[in-house]
Amino acid sequence: MAVPLSTAQTIDINVARASLQEAGQDAGAGHETRYRLLSALQTTLDAERLLTIFFNEVSTLITISGLRYENESLNLQASLGNTAAHSSSYRLIIQGDQLGELTITRETRFSESELHLFEKLLGNLLCPLRNALIYQAALNASRTDALTGAGNRMALMEALEREISLARRYNQDLALLIMDVDKFKSINDEHGHAAGDRVLKELVRLIGQINRNTDQCFRYGGEEFVVLLSNTSRGGASVIGERLRSAIANMRICAENGPLQLTVSIGSASFCETDTAESLLNRADKAMYQIKQGGGNAIECV
Repeated sequence: MAVPLSTAQTIDINVARASLQEAGQDAGAGHETRYRLLSALQTTLDAERLLTIFFNEVSTLITISGLRYENESLNLQASLGNTAAHSSSYRLIIQGDQLGELTITRETRFSESELHLFEKLLGNLLCPLRNALIYQAALNASRTDALTGAGNRMALMEALEREISLARRYNQDLALLIMDVDKFKSINDEHGHAAGDRVLKELVRLIGQINRNTDQCFRYGGEEFVVLLSNTSRGGASVIGERLRSAIANMRICAENGPLQLTVSIGSASFCETDTAESLLNRADKAMYQIKQGGGNAIECV
């Protein structure tokens, strides 16, 4: 009979299986490693760093080629080592909290005794990992606009400083778009603030559908949004901006007084070596206001 290329199992792990007390009482193989692991896992709230510590320590007891971790709710992914043919997968659960899925791989099958030992070690990861995920969720919330789900101004400035540093280091293109909803005040006045909020949320949803995976959207303030375009030339920014402008102009949003049609004014600026985050934003902002003064529903690139 042909041997399958991979074997996989999914197991719910309860933290009680591998508590600190069990680790202290068990005098079997890996006693010192478990204590070292428990101590090391208390040193950080960074989920990827935790997984790296776990992978390195467990690899001293069990031959593992690679480790993959995914948490869909926080959009977290980590991959350590190399993917191999045989795998064992675990849904990580502690006191009803779903922590994500972890998979280990190697070229040969894992034995029952190896999996039993791994599951004991895995139990020691759960509490530190949950703490790290709670911390990450709090960080995400502090950088997210509560209404639209886009990044907020603080997240924008952090991302822009980072992208400028990368653009300088690797001589890469960088551009950004600032867009402002045309005549937004009249939407609030004629249809109510609830309709205005719906407009902003639908706008961000549409931007997310049209953008590339590498593009980032932020609420700059009020009805202004910034789209950060990494590794994008001036010409590329113009194409993306026009695509967004056209899609927004064709969008219809339901309101009590009838469907709403939006237009936006877009200013685009491309990174120059002398730019700071503030100067790049200011140039795009001035280009956007030129469009607004001309009636809106267009894009200006500088």
